[in-house]
Amino acid sequence: MEKKSAEIIVSHRQVFPNDANPTGNMFGGRIMEIMDVTAGITAGRYASNAHHCVTASVETVQFNLPVHIGDTLKFVSQVVYTGHSSMVIRVIVQRFNRNTQLDETCTNAHLIFVAIDADEKPMPVPELDITSPEAKRAWEIGLKVREKSLKIKSMNESS
Repeated sequence: MEKKSAEIIVSHRQVFPNDANPTGNMFGGRIMEIMDVTAGITAGRYASNAHHCVTASVETVQFNLPVHIGDTLKFVSQVVYTGHSSMVIRVIVQRFNRNTQLDETCTNAHLIFVAIDADEKPMPVPELDITSPEAKRAWEIGLKVREKSLKIKSMNESS
């Protein structure tokens, strides 16, 4: 199978009142939903020969800063690790700080997607082409995320 570079997918979203609780903080589940959609687009573009890609797990979600009504969010997503049919996708969510005019990371996670063929079976994905020290570090983290996910899955299946 050929090697493929990982495209960076970026999307933006403004936070509206229906995205937030009564105190004006955005629901964590809503952020996770948008992260999942963004990661799904990333997986589909990377495994472009797949019929579709499905979420297998969501790992290491970290909420670092609150998000409020009116904030503008940027979702940055990229494949950081590939297995046979799986992809680990890192999604970073940043809010734009109007005072500093800088993006601040408020949430990040790794999501695992699987490429699926027309018969609903897992199918191979291209090997990730690692071209920089940053990509190598992200790949190593992605490998650890995948190993941890498989270990937890095995523990759950044996109980």
